[in-house]
Amino acid sequence: MTTDTEVRFLSKAYLDELEKLTPGDQQALPHVNVRLQFHATGTPQGAVDYYVLIDKGVVTGAGRGRLADSDLAITAAYRDLADFQSGDLHAATAFVTGQFAVTGDKAKLLELMVVLQSGRYHAFTADLWSRTTR
Repeated sequence: MTTDTEVRFLSKAYLDELEKLTPGDQQALPHVNVRLQFHATGTPQGAVDYYVLIDKGVVTGAGRGRLADSDLAITAAYRDLADFQSGDLHAATAFVTGQFAVTGDKAKLLELMVVLQSGRYHAFTADLWSRTTR
């Protein structure tokens, strides 16, 4: 569902819209399955938890809150997450420099990189990001 309403990154309205996104037309990649938890610090709303679900290389869902059984957890500052979402910060750079602190199954990080470097995640969120302010 697409609307023309502008939303602030990681606000309740943004996370509501994130939950409504659908996978669209993504090519499957067998053996790429990641349940990813984000913990954003320093947001205008305080700490914010949200997640992304990847099944067979396809971003199948996302939403607010915490996953009970995430494979990976990324803790990052609001600004770094916004820079990543906008394309100003490359995922590999964020991991190497420690801007994204990762806990969990490090093998899943390699699977995640396949999705992030292919542009699948950004394609999944492109319309929402086009309506998002920082």
